[in-house]
Amino acid sequence: MRILKGSVIRKRYILVWSSKQEELSRDLFRTFRCKVKFHHGDFAIYLATQFNKDRVIQFINSYDGSRSIITSGTIRKCKKKMQNESLKEKLGV
Repeated sequence: MRILKGSVIRKRYILVWSSKQEELSRDLFRTFRCKVKFHHGDFAIYLATQFNKDRVIQFINSYDGSRSIITSGTIRKCKKKMQNESLKEKLGV
């Protein structure tokens, strides 16, 4: 028998770029109960569970003007990736 530490439901952070962040945030909360944990400009980090993350990512990618960039178990990795992506945008890469 294996004992899991912490909760059975693991958190997943999803970094999203969207030109319609307000609408997307409302729809994600209404549909999946995903909350925004951090946002800056057109980027946002949403909190999902390990069970609904695949459906949430499909929803985000099908949403007009949105795409998921990375999914992680820690918010730190998402913030680091967001900094790299925003730097690329500024440089036009």
